[in-house]
Amino acid sequence: MVQSAQHSAVFAVIVAVIWGLSFVAARIVLSTLTPILLATVRFSIASLVFIPIIIRDHRRGFAPSLRSMVELAGLGFLSISIYFWLQYTGVKYAGAGVSALLIVGLIPVLTGFASVFVLKERYDFQQIAGTGLGLLGVGLIATPGLLVNEVDWLFYLGVLCLLLNAVCWALYSTLSRRLMNRERRPLMVTAYVTVLGTLALIPMSLTSDWSLIRLLGLEQWLSILYLSLVCSCAGYFMWNLALSRMEAVKAAVWQYLEPVAAFAGEALIFSVLPSPSTLVGASAIIVGALLTNKSRR
Repeated sequence: MVQSAQHSAVFAVIVAVIWGLSFVAARIVLSTLTPILLATVRFSIASLVFIPIIIRDHRRGFAPSLRSMVELAGLGFLSISIYFWLQYTGVKYAGAGVSALLIVGLIPVLTGFASVFVLKERYDFQQIAGTGLGLLGVGLIATPGLLVNEVDWLFYLGVLCLLLNAVCWALYSTLSRRLMNRERRPLMVTAYVTVLGTLALIPMSLTSDWSLIRLLGLEQWLSILYLSLVCSCAGYFMWNLALSRMEAVKAAVWQYLEPVAAFAGEALIFSVLPSPSTLVGASAIIVGALLTNKSRR
């Protein structure tokens, strides 16, 4: 049991790094595509990987029940369609670093509360302390940037989208874990959630100009492939695998590492170096994640 939990924590850390860099990749592409169009292109490519898995399972007689299909469709709409429309709108108007910080700062708290009320999981003092320390680190990183930059109404629109984005992910993590406890097939859940979420994105994307895709450069296409194959396929599978083996709140706290990865990516690609407060905040984030995930059993 302990070894399984340790493996799950490793998966959660890897996913946090992958998804942290996704904010930087999205920033590169959003200079050309609209948020909803980027989300649709990203998950259309990812769906090409998962459709054969769904077909294989159907041929083997492993099709999910009607109840599970309804839940999978809801999870797809929540975690793919709405989630990434909100997230990319936030990245476009609030920036990659601030987006990662606002989303990650709220998700563990919201996931913890959702886990308590929906899954009846225990949220003890150690987890509260770890979450609080992580939030302190997020504040140390975010505050200087929020004070220096000139803020306009589009920034506030981006922040609002990111707040709603965090709510969506907290609900997804909690509801997905409940489904995973019943199905015990992380790959199947990942495949159906991705494909069904993409199907809902397609009509939403008709509000954008699809001809913008022709303006994408090589670096932007590489960013889209990273978002599609690494973040959507590998990332979602490892996240669902982690959720199937550990409490939702413990898995969510590892996402505090996302802004660390996001700032590191911005430093490498955009030559934006982290400030001293960023380094202190990153340390608090890591300690908070370790404290929250320390086993009491």
